[in-house]
Amino acid sequence: MRLHDHAGVANSDGVGVVILDENILNATSIRRRAWFAENVRALRRAYHTRGGKLIVRSGVPWVEIPKVCKEIQAKEVHALRSYTPYGRTRDAKVKGVTWHGGCYVHEPGTIQRPGGHGYSVFTPYFKRWSSLPIPTSVEAPARFSSSKVTIGEGEIPSFESDVLLPNPGEDAAIAALDEFAQTRLERYEFDRNRLDGSGGSRLSHYISIGVLSPRFALHRLREMNRDGYQKWMSEVAWRDFMADLLWQQPSLIKRAYDPKWENLPWQDDETSFESWRLGRTGYPVVDAAMRELRATGFISNRARMIAAQFLAKILMVPWQKGESVFKNWLLDGDTAQNVGGWQWSAGLGVDTAPYFRIFNPVAQGHTHDPEGQWINQWVPESGGSPEPLPNAIIDFATARKRYMDAALRIGELSGS
Repeated sequence: MRLHDHAGVANSDGVGVVILDENILNATSIRRRAWFAENVRALRRAYHTRGGKLIVRSGVPWVEIPKVCKEIQAKEVHALRSYTPYGRTRDAKVKGVTWHGGCYVHEPGTIQRPGGHGYSVFTPYFKRWSSLPIPTSVEAPARFSSSKVTIGEGEIPSFESDVLLPNPGEDAAIAALDEFAQTRLERYEFDRNRLDGSGGSRLSHYISIGVLSPRFALHRLREMNRDGYQKWMSEVAWRDFMADLLWQQPSLIKRAYDPKWENLPWQDDETSFESWRLGRTGYPVVDAAMRELRATGFISNRARMIAAQFLAKILMVPWQKGESVFKNWLLDGDTAQNVGGWQWSAGLGVDTAPYFRIFNPVAQGHTHDPEGQWINQWVPESGGSPEPLPNAIIDFATARKRYMDAALRIGELSGS
């Protein structure tokens, strides 16, 4: 979805192809379809500006790519490799493609322990990750050679999003990267946990869809030599780590990283789940997170963790239901990050996150939204206070004990 840092583009004569994959688009929300389509439109403009063409087709890649190759008599096809379970299956079906890295700083499977095994804990992974040089970022072509392709480029569908979308395209993404560097990077380490998200980079929706290269972003920020770079770099490394875990263990899509946590006595209570999904639990921080997510397609990382833990550990609703909501409502709903984040929050063994780590939404509100402005914006009936409302659907202390008792029993039975 970009021209910069794309080895496939660097090897092309200015003809790009986007397949509107029905297996993905038909299974996701209108906001995500709209966000994808707008970035395809921006990509076509970028190709045209440089004298190239962007062919768009609908279907599945293993059918449509060979058709396009035959129509234009292509000699080579280059693309960036995917590492999700579906992406790996899809890529294997598309024959004759030269695959390149570029979706991550260090590709899944390349950071390994002595003996050739992947890491399961972030700290040693990051130590190894950060000891390696950041791969070179390939520059976008200034101009493509004149293309002789005469077939129609194809229509890009329009979808009416249910949320306001950010400006699409790599020019907008790079401008957002520079704005972050100039206004928030130096305080990123201190402000990133604000519940209103004002201290974050706000770049994830560009990186997850492939509009902004993480390698390019790191090179650009490092050259600026500002405080905050090291912490932001570690968050980019965490993104690589989550992708690596899913690459190692594709079953994480549906099953716990540590199998013993499959035995938790989940309470598949639809009423509790709907209260959480619609932001009506009576816990202002949780409700503010879910209302903001539904209305905007974004919530801060801290709000994500609190909302996820509340569903999985306090309401004990199966984590997969919450993961599906996030995947469809988040504009940056990256598969590996979303699954890994939910498994971490639910204490299912990812990165040895302890099961007994349970964020208290009241304490979190006081700490990370001390003025109560964010809470008041989304839950005005709270008056900006994170304290439980009279209509709270559950008693936090009682629910926490229920979860802890169940988790301790599982630990005793498993000998851990």
